[in-house]
Amino acid sequence: MRSRDSIKPYFYLALVLLIFALSPLGASANDIVVDKRCSLAKAIGSANNDSSKDRCETGYREDSIFLEDNLELEDELPVITSNIVLEGNKHSITVKPRYPAFTIKNGSLTIKNLKVKFSGKNRAGPTVEIDNGSLTIIDSQFKRCTGKFLVEDSVGAVQGASDVCGYAAGTVASWFGGAPPLATAIPAPAQPDTCQAIAAATATISARYGLGSGLQCQQVDAAGIGDASLVASGFIDAVDVWGYVEQGVEICFAQPGAIVFLDAASAPRQQSPLPFYAQDGKTCAALNRPGTVVLAPGQAPDTAAAEASQCNVTTLGNLNLRASPGLGENIIGLAPRGTTLPALARTLYWFQVKHQGATGWISANARYVATSGNCDSLP
Repeated sequence: MRSRDSIKPYFYLALVLLIFALSPLGASANDIVVDKRCSLAKAIGSANNDSSKDRCETGYREDSIFLEDNLELEDELPVITSNIVLEGNKHSITVKPRYPAFTIKNGSLTIKNLKVKFSGKNRAGPTVEIDNGSLTIIDSQFKRCTGKFLVEDSVGAVQGASDVCGYAAGTVASWFGGAPPLATAIPAPAQPDTCQAIAAATATISARYGLGSGLQCQQVDAAGIGDASLVASGFIDAVDVWGYVEQGVEICFAQPGAIVFLDAASAPRQQSPLPFYAQDGKTCAALNRPGTVVLAPGQAPDTAAAEASQCNVTTLGNLNLRASPGLGENIIGLAPRGTTLPALARTLYWFQVKHQGATGWISANARYVATSGNCDSLP
């Protein structure tokens, strides 16, 4: 019979192996949601230390922090020392006048779709302090501030529909030593009303960050389509879409038909699968890459039949919604734990879904999603 002392080594070994199995070593990033259980300060602490502060999700390497509501900060936020993407989801952060909004040292911060404002009228301090780091501001605003950035050995970029204390994007960028090497270029809208100019009798177009966010559209004819076989077989309408498409775009043609997509990634443009569906008598498709969307004679999938054979996915954790399938792709939203979504398409490792008006991709790993319905029929 073994003594208790002889059992201890096996017990500790099993405990270590269990901890190892439960740790996120296979992940490159985690999602941390700021809510009643997890403050923004604690979320930054979790991301900085690859740990869990209070009831926040555990941070790991490059983390995304999501806001679920507006915040009024009483104290200064922790210094950012890791790589963080702060997804504002159109919410705001109000900062006390004596504090900078963010302090970054030996780290990087990407701010998306967030409004930052200071509560004091006579603010004289810096808006941001950054030392040996990088800052990317995308579709975000800084209000009631001086625009002063304390910058040392750092890089920065302002993209999309952003307003930093009323300064032009080029002026803010000049305060830095250059653009962050991994910043995703989002073109400024040269003609912000091009998509709004598409007649409703042709198509209605919507985008996650609005039609003035850098999205560009143009109705095209047979010459603009450029695909001889498609033109010869007949088409009803066509719209070319480019610019900031990766944010998630939906186009609905007013007439019934079938949608053919010509992907701009190839030259000449090649036909590429794009799921389409009937919605309120219109023919619709969701896309996240530039190309020409062509309405051709045909029949959109019957909505009732589609629902009967639909594949649904339910998230088992807070999952990033990405613009394209891949861990390195842009994060365009968050699907919270317990959300059930219809799947539009899938690859070996990813499901394409639509959530809160954005079309993107979530992991297909059985650890993160549960499936129901006919998922084998997905394109």
